[in-house]
Amino acid sequence: MKILVNDIPVTIPTTLSEFTLGKRIEFYNEYGRELDDMAKVIIEMEDGIDKELEISQYQFEKMIRTFAFFSNCTPEAIRNSKFLDEIAAIYYTSIELLFEEEKNLELSHVFVWNKEFWELHPPELKHGDKMTFGELIDSKQIVKDMMEVGKGKWEYMLPICAIYLRKKDEPYDESFMYEGSERLELMKSLPMNIAMQVGFFLSASMNLYLNSFLSFSQVKPKALEDLANIILTDGVGLTS
Repeated sequence: MKILVNDIPVTIPTTLSEFTLGKRIEFYNEYGRELDDMAKVIIEMEDGIDKELEISQYQFEKMIRTFAFFSNCTPEAIRNSKFLDEIAAIYYTSIELLFEEEKNLELSHVFVWNKEFWELHPPELKHGDKMTFGELIDSKQIVKDMMEVGKGKWEYMLPICAIYLRKKDEPYDESFMYEGSERLELMKSLPMNIAMQVGFFLSASMNLYLNSFLSFSQVKPKALEDLANIILTDGVGLTS
């Protein structure tokens, strides 16, 4: 959707396919982290009128900051706008639908992106599989390292997508993970409808094959469970 903001045309995404992982990371770092903190405080409040008021305020702040991000404005400019009714109409009929679309994704493991076929490669431990256990450990270590330096949850998905989403018959190459690599840069342009599929698919695969991993692994069970939980709870939501 294209609209004019201060006489400047801006594009508002209305589907996950128009919203990239790179933009999702930018939003989380600029506004999403603080919105998450606000939501955690509200969740811990006792039920009552105060909590209801805080929920209303949170929803208003979420609308303001989300619209500000997509329209290249500041939250202050949106709050002081004479067109809050119009902004709310655009948000609730278009932008907020992004937060609902994730619940209705039709799961798949093959995609057409940039005019090429891409496939999800789930971690399995059987003879002849293209996905090796080392790749699983790579992704686990990457997420651990990113958590230790305080990276946002959507930034976890950048290397995870680079590992598990590959072109048809393309083998894994550890150079995908090098800082500033062409593959990591490419993943920033990955549409969110595909990025979220990576999270859903990998979480399901990990849960399905966890017992098999443990029978072969020298890694403590907690390490694998932690990675599965990170992807399942932090890697696929659009709450903020």
